[in-house]
Amino acid sequence: MSDALLILLGFNLVVAITVGLVMALRLPVRRLFGPRVAYGLWSLVPLAGLALFLPARVVKVWAPAAPQTAHMIFEPTAAAAGAPTVPALLPLVVALWVVGGLFSLAYLVRRQMAFGRAAREGLAGPAVIGLLRPKIVTPFDFDRRYTPREQLVVLAHEATHIERRDTLANAAVALMACVNWFNPAVHVLARYLRIDQEFACDAQVMAAHPTARRSYAEAMLKTQLAARALPIGCYWPAQSPHPLARRIELLARHDPGPGRRRAGTVVVAVLGVTAAFSAWAARPPEIVTVTAEPGAWSSSKARVAPRRAPEPAAAAEPGAAAPGTLVQTSGEAAEVARRTADAAAAQAAADTQTVSAPIESQPLLEPPLRAEKIRALARRSTVELGSAVRVYATMVDPEGRRLTTDLTAYGSQSVYRTGWFEREGSRQALFTSVYQDGDRFTVSASLDRRFESWNSGSIVLAAGQTGQITLGNGQIVTVTPTVRPETPEEVEEGQRAMRKFSEPKLPVNNGSWIPGFS
Repeated sequence: MSDALLILLGFNLVVAITVGLVMALRLPVRRLFGPRVAYGLWSLVPLAGLALFLPARVVKVWAPAAPQTAHMIFEPTAAAAGAPTVPALLPLVVALWVVGGLFSLAYLVRRQMAFGRAAREGLAGPAVIGLLRPKIVTPFDFDRRYTPREQLVVLAHEATHIERRDTLANAAVALMACVNWFNPAVHVLARYLRIDQEFACDAQVMAAHPTARRSYAEAMLKTQLAARALPIGCYWPAQSPHPLARRIELLARHDPGPGRRRAGTVVVAVLGVTAAFSAWAARPPEIVTVTAEPGAWSSSKARVAPRRAPEPAAAAEPGAAAPGTLVQTSGEAAEVARRTADAAAAQAAADTQTVSAPIESQPLLEPPLRAEKIRALARRSTVELGSAVRVYATMVDPEGRRLTTDLTAYGSQSVYRTGWFEREGSRQALFTSVYQDGDRFTVSASLDRRFESWNSGSIVLAAGQTGQITLGNGQIVTVTPTVRPETPEEVEEGQRAMRKFSEPKLPVNNGSWIPGFS
C-alpha cells in the first residue's frame, strides 16, 4: 500500500508541474498558433503522467562476490525484531484518501444524473452526452429560441465535439479529479481544459462557417442564460461571464493559416516528448548489483587483457563480516583476525569497515584503454624496504559510474608509486594510500587527496585480503592489497623518477601535471 501511495504522490507532483507549464504557455501559444494548437498543450499532462509507469532506467552496480564466513553472530535489526516498518499514520491517510475519492465520485454522479433528468424533460442543452455513443441534446424550445442560422452553428459546434471525441477527454479528467481530489492542480486542469476545449471547437466551426460569426455570438448569449453543469460530456458555455466574453472576442479574429498551425503542432509535440522524458528521467533508477571478484571485470567501452601477476602465499578459506558483526575463524585465519582488530583499533582515522578473511589473489587486469597512468609521489604511503605493495580499489559513485584505482608503492623509494586509475566520466576521484607494518597493511581511501575525515576511511588487511571501507559520506570502497619482492629494475626506475620529482611539479605520462597523487 505504501508503494501505491508513493506512486500516487509522484504522479500528482508531475501533474502539478506540467499543469503549471501549460498554464504559462497556453496564452502565448494561442496568440501565435491559434486556439486549436493551444488546446493540444493539455496533452503534456497525460504524457508526463504515463511516463512514470514506463520501466525505470537500470544502473549496474559492481560488487565483489560475497565470501563465505565460518561463523557469524547476527544481531536482529528493528525490522527483524518485529518493529513496524509502515508509519502509523499510513492507514489513516489511506482512509482519508478513499473517503475523499468516494465523496467526489458521488458528487459527480449526482450532478450527472441531475443533468440527465433535465435533458429528458427538455430543460437542458445544447450539449453532448454519452461516451461510447455520444448524442446531441437540445432543449424543448430549441426551434423557437434559435434562428435557423443559429441552429446551424449550434449543431455544428456539438457535432465537432463528437468528431473530436471531447466527451472521452472530459470523462477522463473528471475521474482523475475524483481520484486526486486533494490536488489543486487537477481542479485547475479540469476547469481550464474545458475553456480551451471550447475555444478550439469555436475556431474549427468558424473555419467551416466564416460568414456566421454574428449568428454564432448571438447563439452563445442565448445559451449562456440556460446553462447547466455537465460533469461528463460537452456543454456549450463555460459557467462564467469571462470565458464567454473571451470566446466572443476570439470570434472576431481569424484563425492562423495551416502553415503556422503545423509549426505549432510540431512545437507541442516536442514539448510533449520533452515532458515525458523529463518525468521518466526523474524516476529513481533500478539498481542492479552485478557480482564480480576483485579485478575480474572489464571496461564497458574498452577491451582489456589479463596479465600474470605473482601469486601470494596460499590463504585460508574466505570469510567476511558486515559492520558491527563478529566473525570467528580458526587457525591462522583467527590469528590474522585478532592482529587485524588490534591494529585497526590503533588507527585514529579508521572508519567503519568490512573485512574478509584471506582469499587467494586473482590476477588483476591491465588498465583499460581509457585509464590514466600515474607516476607520482604518495607522501601518505610507507612500504618496507624490498617490498612492492599493490592496492587495487573500486567503488561506484551515486550516479552508478565505476571508479578504479590500481597503484603500487615501492620500498626502495617508499613515496614513489606507479599505476593507473579510471573514472568512467565520474565527477569524483578515488585516492588511496598504504602503510605496511610487517604482514599487515593499513589501506586508506578518500575522495580527496587531502584525506579529510568526512570522505575518507581506513582498514587493516593482510596480503591478499579484500575489505570494504565505508567512507565518512556513506560510500563504500572495496580494496585488495598484495605484496611481492621489488625487482632491481623497479628500484632503478624509482631512483630515476625521484630525481625527476625533485622538480617543482610532478609530470604525468600524458603531459599534464598533478601535485602528488596519493
